[in-house]
Amino acid sequence: MALDDKNFSLEEVLAVAKRHPFYDPSVQYPPHKDAIRAIREQVAAQPSASGLSSQPLLWKSSLYKAIQRLVDDTSTQNTFRRGIYASSTGGGSSPEPLFFATDVAENRQHRLAFGRFLGTAGLVTDRDWVVTIHPEGELCRSLDLIMEILENGGGSVLAAGHFMLPEAVINLIIKYHANVLAGDSSQIVNMVHYISSLPNSERGKFKLDKVIYTSESLTSRQRAEIHRVLGADLMICSLLGSAEAGPYAFSFPSLTGKNQSGDGTAAYEDFVFDTRLTIMEILPATVDENDEDQTPSPIPDGEKGVIAQTSLVRLRNPLVRYITGDVGSLHDLPEQAQDFIPQSAWPHLKVLRLYGRDRRFSFEWAGSYFEFSTLNTLMNNEIRGILQWQVILENMEESPLETRLEFRILLVRDGCDSAEKISDRIKKFCCVDASIERTFRILFVNDVGDFVRSPGARKVINFVDRQG
Repeated sequence: MALDDKNFSLEEVLAVAKRHPFYDPSVQYPPHKDAIRAIREQVAAQPSASGLSSQPLLWKSSLYKAIQRLVDDTSTQNTFRRGIYASSTGGGSSPEPLFFATDVAENRQHRLAFGRFLGTAGLVTDRDWVVTIHPEGELCRSLDLIMEILENGGGSVLAAGHFMLPEAVINLIIKYHANVLAGDSSQIVNMVHYISSLPNSERGKFKLDKVIYTSESLTSRQRAEIHRVLGADLMICSLLGSAEAGPYAFSFPSLTGKNQSGDGTAAYEDFVFDTRLTIMEILPATVDENDEDQTPSPIPDGEKGVIAQTSLVRLRNPLVRYITGDVGSLHDLPEQAQDFIPQSAWPHLKVLRLYGRDRRFSFEWAGSYFEFSTLNTLMNNEIRGILQWQVILENMEESPLETRLEFRILLVRDGCDSAEKISDRIKKFCCVDASIERTFRILFVNDVGDFVRSPGARKVINFVDRQG
């Protein structure tokens, strides 16, 4: 990718995908650089008429399986292991972190393109000083990713990181007159909770104009508390991305209007994306992972369905018709956005209305996604003696802006693992550390009556979402 390029063509991405093990299990290794160059030259000389409609869907399970095989293969012929940018994915749904490998040069160019995209839209400007408390380490790359993106957008960024105490973060904001706070949603909530405890004399020493959050969506209650503590005129913005696709969309009220998920009625959030960097398809909710050759056509704009993503900034390891596990719909950008977006960019921008995770696949807590299939394997096969189990997500009574993850477990009378061993196993699975331990709970119950059950059939529900 040349330095002045923002993307690859769809034809190039599809042509490489046909020769990549992500999409053809009979292919041992991804094409090497010379082969990719030859593919691009061939596409330029003989453009193909084929499009996305004939491409099968890519599911997480098959993608992770292919990645694991390629990571484990230390052959000198394995091109997958050469010059990669690796970042963790999969949240806490696996005992071992899963990661997606991107070509190093492609990754840096993607950060540059997306950062400039944010700058063009005005989400970040050269007048902004940003303090970011994003995490880093254990394969997580959030801190350096966010810093580089915002710097490419024009901002000045201070790396506080996730180990800095709230008091130290506030001192940093005051010392450098920072006006923007960035972090994942749980970190933002924790910081706002701390700021609410400060006397007015301390709060008056700083003024935040924007909050930029990542990870799971803020609830309407959380947004209301952020505005109460930091001011009604504060702008709440969000960045959307994944290890597989990188950053690809943003939420910015100036472009999309009043933040719909903050009015207490709408259960969605609007994100803006550039069709030159990523293609989003909304597919029927009937798509099934068990049908490997399924090639569904997208449903019309405005209708809700399953999101499939194709990246135009990843070529060496392409991402084509990838089922993200989210539910959404596509819409045109509101007319009011013309006041903020250059006319040349206007035709390329769309709105992705995100409703959240497809509950058939996973749920989210504390910034991590948990795959139901992997959780089922853990609870039903890997831990001895669990007779019945249930997972509950609910707002904490003592801290309503935070969400507790609770496991309820009924054990057989004999032949089971100890409660301590089971607890340790589940905590490891959920990546529970000291910073979030108070929002996690395991209860060993005495009978089925201690579970939440369905109103009619009185069945035990494995997953209960009580979030307000």
